[in-house]
Amino acid sequence: MYHRTLHIALFGTDCETEKAIRSVACPEHFSFDLNAYKTFDADAFVACDIALIDCVGLSLTDITLPPKKNAARTVFRVEAHRVAELFSSHAKNADDIWLSPMPPELVAFRFAKLIEHEKTSADLALSRQYLDTAIDSIPELVWFKDARGSHLKVNDAFCRTVEKTKEQVEGRGHYYIWDISPEEYSQGEYVCLESEEETMAARATCLFDEQVKTKNGMRQFKTYKSPLFDYDGSVMGTVGIAHDVTDLGNIETELEIFIDSVPYAIVVLDIDETILNINEKAEEYFAVKREQVIGGAFDTWRRLVLGDAVVDSHDFSDSTFFSAEIDGTMKTFEVNQRTIVDVFENETGQLRIYRDVTKERELEERVLRSANTDYLTDLCNRRFLYDQLAAHEGDPVAIAYLDLDDFKGINDRFGHQVGDEVLIEAGRVLTGTYPDNIVVRMGGDEFIVAIFDPPADEVLRERAFDCIEAIGERFSADDFPLKTSGSIGIAVDRSGMLSIDDLIRQSDEALYRAKRAGKSQCCLVEAAR
Repeated sequence: MYHRTLHIALFGTDCETEKAIRSVACPEHFSFDLNAYKTFDADAFVACDIALIDCVGLSLTDITLPPKKNAARTVFRVEAHRVAELFSSHAKNADDIWLSPMPPELVAFRFAKLIEHEKTSADLALSRQYLDTAIDSIPELVWFKDARGSHLKVNDAFCRTVEKTKEQVEGRGHYYIWDISPEEYSQGEYVCLESEEETMAARATCLFDEQVKTKNGMRQFKTYKSPLFDYDGSVMGTVGIAHDVTDLGNIETELEIFIDSVPYAIVVLDIDETILNINEKAEEYFAVKREQVIGGAFDTWRRLVLGDAVVDSHDFSDSTFFSAEIDGTMKTFEVNQRTIVDVFENETGQLRIYRDVTKERELEERVLRSANTDYLTDLCNRRFLYDQLAAHEGDPVAIAYLDLDDFKGINDRFGHQVGDEVLIEAGRVLTGTYPDNIVVRMGGDEFIVAIFDPPADEVLRERAFDCIEAIGERFSADDFPLKTSGSIGIAVDRSGMLSIDDLIRQSDEALYRAKRAGKSQCCLVEAAR
């Protein structure tokens, strides 16, 4: 992901203003390089992205602003009675004007909004780059038009086809780009302009067969066109993707080439749901051969290959998901259905597209689990704890902080592998003692149990001593020769007013008191702000 460093220069600001500005949090993907100058510095001004010039006590006529780099922003801070003076000398250079005096809270707020604008501009520029890169990577023609038919954006493939540059194409209409006159268009079989209007009227993606005259002769395109919607829901234009099918002799050849080039499984059916064809990916996905299924009934094939999970699902919609056991392996598929029509617009069959998303689903589950789970103990991790505490902000909660006694000695004496076994077993004991609560490994031999809507203090103590006793018993058992114990500190916040860090800190302090009292001890405190 991208990263941008904002170079910020403060000229003549007081300590209180500088402190307020420095208090503003840095947004994601950004970092600040903030420097303060007692007087105006032209070199620093030229090099910065954001300049705050505090004119209090400075003569505006003594400030000469050199040319800055593109998109840099300049903010002046001035007393109300000097605004007219500022406008007369530096209005054209000002992106914003702050009146002085200004409370620190307002300074921080205005600066945060300034940073928010910078982030929005950076995100927008990145989105434009993503779009340009994506459409230029597509070998088919891609274009965006406004409602009047003027081309707003085209890709490289489009420019190669019309033999014009993007600068020549963008902003121009159909006749100029394809080098034909309106009279020639009206006498030919071209349908481009009509299909744009049909797409906007349908307010949905439409597929067209279109003929276009180029310098290399007539070309036939399979064109997908979709409406572009404005903020208010009105159609403001269209986006089109055209595949040149000029060299395809007939629809059967066209379909054959198409389905074998698609990286998903495709099953082609006729009007009676007899299988006409499948592509190579379908053979791979479903462990079948074309000659085994072509000519057979789709329902029979579906029962044999996909099983009862989808036998009764005849009407698939976009992004329908199902799971089926294929060749002994359970897989998950996304299936889409499209109607096939002939040149007379009569329905002749169906096209079913299957995408194997098994690995995607497994990866999503692994990533989510990895992000929230401690790799060693399989307990929740610190990140998950903070997410849960933030989600229950304002609710009563108790934090039980456990630390194994003399754990360092175990590592030093027996090695980290044995130490890891101790940590795993300690996690199991905690999970068994607190089955309905969130058990977290914070790191090392430190564990936390988050107890929402905690019971009475006495019940919390009893459960803590049950846990301590269970740890002692586990590490005193014959199958585990190592002897160790645990201590627990509990901080209870029944008001829900404490911050996450304060609550954890107070439970850690309670743990420290328990350890000072000896091994296998518990200390409970009512958390305070």
